[in-house]
Amino acid sequence: MTYDIERQEINHLRHLGYKWDDPFDIIKIFEKKISKYTGAPYVTVTDCCTHALELSFRYLLAKEKIDKVSLPAYTYLSVPMMLNKINISYDLQDQNWQGYYRFEPTDVIDMAIRFTKDCYIPGSFSCVSFGHRKVLQILRGGAIMSDNKEAHEWFQKARYDGRDLNNVPWEKQQSFETGYHYNLCVEDCARGIILMDELAKNGSTNADSMDDAKSYYPDLSKMLK
Repeated sequence: MTYDIERQEINHLRHLGYKWDDPFDIIKIFEKKISKYTGAPYVTVTDCCTHALELSFRYLLAKEKIDKVSLPAYTYLSVPMMLNKINISYDLQDQNWQGYYRFEPTDVIDMAIRFTKDCYIPGSFSCVSFGHRKVLQILRGGAIMSDNKEAHEWFQKARYDGRDLNNVPWEKQQSFETGYHYNLCVEDCARGIILMDELAKNGSTNADSMDDAKSYYPDLSKMLK
């Protein structure tokens, strides 16, 4: 017995008139669409918002010491788990929020539930989600939005095992810095492009994917030790 498991997003893009020389160009097309929509000068897509946050912190940790951050207690469980992973202590605050929150005192912003026109906050590493019940429902994926060219160039390689996607195949790359297997696959990027085009056709939204955090997330301060 055989199963047809081929995803159709790539063929759909061709049908819509998109052209590319290399499949990785689809990732770049998606990133450019996000940049234009959100107003962020630079965008790096990842496989989830949590990994986008992690890469943002890893970049900052290479530049400065971060002992502790504060964040709302009402957030998704993966966020404090990610901070544990990279050895950053945290305080969970009894703070409601809408759209986004900042990890004080850093420039990292969790914008998982907001994806609206011109939503990028200058000077920040704003991280969005394309997961379940989010504005752009690819059902998987995230992105780092920034206006820092140096950081962006590091994110572009770090999100995919240190690979430079301008240098294909990877075996021809001369050297590698430390990277992480956090890339968003080409098929998911293709789905993102299709959804972005539908968003443009139907009109941008100014609504977040939830009204406020307390109505959506539990109080993690009562659950984590």
